[in-house]
Amino acid sequence: METLGLCRPSGLILLISVAAVIYHTAVGAWSAAVWWIMVGLFGTGIFQVLCFGGLEPVAWVLMLIPVLVVCFFVAVALFASHMRITNVLTVPCSRSPTCGCSRCLETTAPTPQVGCSSGFCE
Repeated sequence: METLGLCRPSGLILLISVAAVIYHTAVGAWSAAVWWIMVGLFGTGIFQVLCFGGLEPVAWVLMLIPVLVVCFFVAVALFASHMRITNVLTVPCSRSPTCGCSRCLETTAPTPQVGCSSGFCE
């Protein structure tokens, strides 16, 4: 990506910011478009200085930080949703104020609710 005399990280941040400016202009989000113009100008300049200084790997690491942050939060959200799904499926009848015996599952519980055969709600 040696067009315009830019190193690869500089060219990539410029390409991303141009795409973001086009998108935000198309949807009418002018403040976001101005922000992406600033990101494009300053980011291209900073990464170009890093590349000229022989620190291109540092520029790549800086570009990966937002991607890694997003991946971390997606992983946390998926883990949390998995934990919620597996933990909410069955609740003991004694702990659920809305659980009636008609909604109890057929399992063998050690202490079923009075009149309830299983002791666990759906």
